[in-house]
Amino acid sequence: MPSPTAARVGPVRAHSRDGFRIFIDFDNTITIGDVLDGVIEKFAVGDRWRELEIEWEAGKIGARDCLDGQLRSLRAEWPELTRHLDAVQLDPGFSALLTLARREQIDLTILSDNFDLLLGYILQRRGLGDVAFFGNHLERAADRFLPSFPFSNPDCPGCAHCKKTHFLPPNDDPRHVVYIGDGRSDLCPARHADIVFAKAGLLKQLRAEQVACHAFDGLADVARVLEKIFHESQL
Repeated sequence: MPSPTAARVGPVRAHSRDGFRIFIDFDNTITIGDVLDGVIEKFAVGDRWRELEIEWEAGKIGARDCLDGQLRSLRAEWPELTRHLDAVQLDPGFSALLTLARREQIDLTILSDNFDLLLGYILQRRGLGDVAFFGNHLERAADRFLPSFPFSNPDCPGCAHCKKTHFLPPNDDPRHVVYIGDGRSDLCPARHADIVFAKAGLLKQLRAEQVACHAFDGLADVARVLEKIFHESQL
């Protein structure tokens, strides 16, 4: 299933590079294309996954119900699935963004509607196993998969993974939140972040809501703008 704002941020603390945290979506933001969509399209059995997609797009069901049904329809042995995941490409600008975050000692965390089993494998294979991430949970049972949703939120029924809970109260971290994303699962966190970078459907929706954000095409664009913001915050 295909997956607060810049105008609302107060004066950035000029004395500390620790005044920021970066949260970033995974599918179609760090990756080129939607990884989870590709897995479902390739390995789902029958047409029920398509029916669930239509129901989700029409607003008849939430993302959690859609993903739960779609992941339970997958049939794949692990070696077959990992061969597919090995072909996933990352936005080359992610390296620049990660380098910037590490140099400035700013936490960067991936928040994804994808599943930890798949996300963790992709990151490990690319030497990025130390990058923090939160996603939905997935377990293997022979050639079948059992999804669960540890970060769902009853107060946010449209989301499978309520990403904003990682930085909203009762979280009392005072650092400014930078959020980077592209799709529907990024809308909730983008509405509550301090600085937002958006593309594709997320950009269209935020503009319709008149929510301030930075448009981007690739993560190299994001890294360049953030470097300027971080530098200016120390002046």
